[in-house]
Amino acid sequence: MKHITMKDIAKLCDVSIKTVSRVINNSSDVKPDTRERILKVMQEHNYQANLLARGLKNKKTNTIIVFIDKHKEKYWGLWHSKMLFHLFREAKKKGFKIIVSPSSAKGHINDDTDGFHLLASRMADGAIILDNAEEDIRLNFFNQNHVPYVLIGQTEDSLSNWVDLDNYNVGAMGCQHLVQKGYKSIALMLGQDQFHVNQLRANGFEEIAKKKGINYRIDYNVDSIDAVYQKTLEVCGQRQYDALFVSGSERAVGAYRALNELELSIPKDVALLGIDNIAMCEYLYPSMSVIDQNCDVLASNIMDMLHDLINGITSDRKRQLLVQNKIIEREST
Repeated sequence: MKHITMKDIAKLCDVSIKTVSRVINNSSDVKPDTRERILKVMQEHNYQANLLARGLKNKKTNTIIVFIDKHKEKYWGLWHSKMLFHLFREAKKKGFKIIVSPSSAKGHINDDTDGFHLLASRMADGAIILDNAEEDIRLNFFNQNHVPYVLIGQTEDSLSNWVDLDNYNVGAMGCQHLVQKGYKSIALMLGQDQFHVNQLRANGFEEIAKKKGINYRIDYNVDSIDAVYQKTLEVCGQRQYDALFVSGSERAVGAYRALNELELSIPKDVALLGIDNIAMCEYLYPSMSVIDQNCDVLASNIMDMLHDLINGITSDRKRQLLVQNKIIEREST
């Protein structure tokens, strides 16, 4: 079967090759009826644009890779899915295509499934890293190879471009909220300690806890629904804590189950505050109070920054940007 070309499509539609190119590149400079006719012919003939050839010719592929850490093979949760939704939407506005790749902060060179091979081959224009880990070797790769990238996560590396929630303030704000509601003994549950975000949240929480003189504990590596369930049974079994602050609202579902088994009422006996305003928080009973991460604002700023970096646009936009968070109070506190 003959491989159909852009020239063939143009001939079949009685338009110029330039017009077909505009349709492929989603340009607005094409009449709607002409666009529809060209797309119909492309579909009928199973035409696929040669993205690699276009990329080599234009020195751009309009493709970016979003790297998600493997989280010790647990991969991502509902927050990651929510962030991807907003990133996809913002990428479309900029004319970018997104490839999602599993990745590891500790090793990517010998992993054929890691999208770093696409970057090394110049088959993608830039990257977003969705999880910021300590001693992340991926950042060295980006910096040494001059790859445009944006990190979702604050870092002390002056060479890195990042956008992040003010996670220190997340920890402080959460503790302050629970103290103001009258709770005097608070347990903070966090994910894996290798991620800088969890350390920042712990530091902010601890500063307020010490300042207010409350009883508190901080547990790392509580990184699944079952882990939160087990930890809640442990810390609330003897009624030593009257509030739980859980990093990751999806995981906090485990606390609901544990507190029910312990016959403890939310929030009368134990308050519960989560981080990440995922959809199910409103529909739990009682509904969960959360710190909202403003994923839409994060995604918009990330894509704006990456677009400028890829296109060499210099502006007054900061290469490091903190997005402010807010508490959404519901029934669980």
